Amino acid sequence: MGKKYTRLLILIVSCYSILSCNSPPATERNDSVAVRDMLGREVYVPSKINRIVGLRAGALRLLVYMDVIGKVAGVEEFERKGTTPYAMAHPELTLLPSVGPSMGGDAELIVKVQPDVIFITYTTTGDADALQQKTGIPVIALECPELGTARDTLFASLKLIGKILNRKGRADSLIAWINNSIADLNERTAGIPDSERPTVYIGGVPYSGMRGINSTQPFYPPFIFTNAKNVASSIDKRLISHVKGTYIDIEQLMLWNPDMLFIDVSGLSLVRKDLEKGSALSDQLGALINNRIFTLLPYNNYAVNYELVLANAWFTGKAIYPDRFRDIDIEEKTNEILRAFLGKDLYHKVISSAPAFRNLSKDDFR
Repeated sequence: MGKKYTRLLILIVSCYSILSCNSPPATERNDSVAVRDMLGREVYVPSKINRIVGLRAGALRLLVYMDVIGKVAGVEEFERKGTTPYAMAHPELTLLPSVGPSMGGDAELIVKVQPDVIFITYTTTGDADALQQKTGIPVIALECPELGTARDTLFASLKLIGKILNRKGRADSLIAWINNSIADLNERTAGIPDSERPTVYIGGVPYSGMRGINSTQPFYPPFIFTNAKNVASSIDKRLISHVKGTYIDIEQLMLWNPDMLFIDVSGLSLVRKDLEKGSALSDQLGALINNRIFTLLPYNNYAVNYELVLANAWFTGKAIYPDRFRDIDIEEKTNEILRAFLGKDLYHKVISSAPAFRNLSKDDFR
């Protein structure tokens, strides 16, 4: 009797072990959905998601664009500073629990806020897999590319968020709005004879902090969308970095001598030093001598400010081709853009934090 009982027990345990080995892991059960993230990883996410976090530069921005603020369970320390337009629109984000430092957070703090899904940018397959294994939470890789040269990649990230969080309609409507705005800019500026298009340059573009006049963007979206003649577009592609930035020699700027100079206002204090009286550029740049210098809103602030990029494009178009933008009031247009992306009229808040959209004269650099 004892031997029979022992054999029966061994058989039951063996069957259970076999069944357990063949059972799908928690992330692959019937209440989960398989998706492929922007790195091509297949990830199983819950069919119902109530809590999320966005890690690294630009992730939270994309979640705000998708109007899922109510699902955000915690934020990185940087996001609690409230310096970005999306934080100005939704200051409640700055009050959420911290999930650790910028560019990745802390695994223990992430787990503590109990997200159902983690969204992350600027990562690798290995890092995303490691974070998923460490936290036991599905990790979805997103991308925050340049709007001028990789718009479809941005749209793919928005669509991915929409699929996972059941916000497909929001993704489709925002993408359509962006495309329509860019198409309008192109229609207004296309077909202008080359001889009637002034040469332009953008300086002071921020990358991990303020930068001077030599920091530029060869494929600056506002210039692309308005068919402007960006003198820096001829820079060797091997010298261009979306992450670290693109820098030129002051001598090269003097050789280009653009008709119009645009300055990212985040770097204005450094640009002032570059252009102050007595500097190498002060008596050389035609744009400075002719008072054709204009300030623009920050291009980057923990990745690309896409809404500000579009606002800059409309201001740029009006500055370069005023006759083609007579019907455009920049304050109204900027608020229209901010509403489309962030749901709020923020023009005065944004401008008070970054005094842009001004035409400066040489006296401003004396």
